[in-house]
Amino acid sequence: MNLKEILENVRNLDVEIIGEIQDLEVHGLSYDSRSVTGGDLFFCLEGGTHDSHNFAYDVIGKGASALVVERRLDINFPQIISPNSRNMMSEIAEIFYDFPSQEIIIVGVTGTNGKSTTVNILSEIAKAAGENSRTIGTLTGQLTTPEAPDLQQQIREHIRNGASFLAMEVSSHALLQNRISKMTFDAAIFTNLSLDHLDYHGDMESYYQAKSLLFTPTHSNLAVINADNEFGERLMKDVEIPKVSFSLNDIEIIDQSLIKTTFRWKGQTINLKLPGLFNLENALSAAVTASGLGFSDEIIAKGLENVKGIPGRFEVIEHGGGKPYVIIDYCHTPDGLERILLSINKLITGARTHVVFGCGGDRDNTKRPQMGRISESHASKIYLTSDNPRTEDQMAIINDILTGIGDIESVYVNPDRREAIHYAVKSADKGDVVLIAGKGCEPYQEISGTQLPFLDSEVGREALEARR
Repeated sequence: MNLKEILENVRNLDVEIIGEIQDLEVHGLSYDSRSVTGGDLFFCLEGGTHDSHNFAYDVIGKGASALVVERRLDINFPQIISPNSRNMMSEIAEIFYDFPSQEIIIVGVTGTNGKSTTVNILSEIAKAAGENSRTIGTLTGQLTTPEAPDLQQQIREHIRNGASFLAMEVSSHALLQNRISKMTFDAAIFTNLSLDHLDYHGDMESYYQAKSLLFTPTHSNLAVINADNEFGERLMKDVEIPKVSFSLNDIEIIDQSLIKTTFRWKGQTINLKLPGLFNLENALSAAVTASGLGFSDEIIAKGLENVKGIPGRFEVIEHGGGKPYVIIDYCHTPDGLERILLSINKLITGARTHVVFGCGGDRDNTKRPQMGRISESHASKIYLTSDNPRTEDQMAIINDILTGIGDIESVYVNPDRREAIHYAVKSADKGDVVLIAGKGCEPYQEISGTQLPFLDSEVGREALEARR
């Protein structure tokens, strides 16, 4: 695609062009100097730890066609100087891939917890309606919401492969970094908002304001909002686009177990193969959204009943008799941990609950003591270990969690996650529950900047086998 033609289609263009671009062809878009190929338009971004302006010579040597920069570089090479390279990248990505989101039914899901499950439930409802459905989110890539060039490329590829419906997660980071450009979703869902990401946002008000960016005329035709969440109540008053709320008060819960939830919605009895009130919220948000998009109640009910368990989300590991239940869940926030512990205690009355968890390094440390307090309030036994410490000291993270626990003498502490899981499963009695929290289906542990293979479900099975 001709670079001059691309720039002619950028909205609110405010750039300075250095060098001749009349006949320059762009064959791809790149923001990572390690993955540049010949003909790429390279975007120089200033990040928290790296400034890719410093890699200009490297990308030129790899065959980049031109650079988008935020400051003029002392180099004889075509440059487009923009006040914000990231915003320019988002705009150009949509143009380069010919606005793919306009060719598909698309739903965006945002919130602290429940995004992945809601996206997958929506996908099942769409399949039941005969749509060729796809998802984008935590379970499909490293980022909850991919960077703009990757996102637009994925949507375009899904369409080429026949997709007619897309449900995707939209993170607060993505909204502030404009990764979704000017995409307009047919509907946008607000699942909930609770303590998380304050290392990035600073405070809950800023976090809320970031999430609310999705619910504007630019980004959504319909807002679907959780009225059972205090920030959802506020959002209902703040948004100026068509909106509808959902609440657990809208349904009748008939029965709950570790493997399914039976409830009545709009006169229909639905067997949802997911446990817990939080999953009912996710299912209800998807149902209300699908209804708003014109799907029939019968199709929605069928889709809900087709939903299967999602790896790493309240994943119950099968085991023989005489052993404890082992549950894997991604819950890594205070609200998420509390919700799943409350659900376990309600679903399996009289059993002791053992919880194995840590907290991520180089992330919001304000939630660590809170997760300690919650685990002490709702679990019978606590096993503190490492999550993804990244570049932080593992014991320093654990000590932060311990500040929220009163009886620290009763806590088992071992930064080796495999050993902690084995010890917890060995210590639990028949009928007890061992919750391995925080990482879900992540296939690695990041320690000292290195990703090491590690999957909680595999280690949980190992531990159950070792009880023989």
